Amino acid sequence: MIDVSQLQKIKSAQELEEDLALDQAHGYLRDSDWYAFAQLEEGTPMPADIKAARNAARATIYRLAEKRLP
Repeated sequence: MIDVSQLQKIKSAQELEEDLALDQAHGYLRDSDWYAFAQLEEGTPMPADIKAARNAARATIYRLAEKRLP
């Protein structure tokens, strides 16, 4: 007998790409958090390229997370 409650949706290629993009964006923010903490705690300026990349990562997260809202 098949337990229908155990069935899982098969993700499309686009959904898999979006999952990867979300994982990469979250990972980048996590890996570069020390720049933000150094700026807050010590006043060490964050390099412009890091700041731009963090902004892009946040934009990716907001864009893709918004698509998934019911």
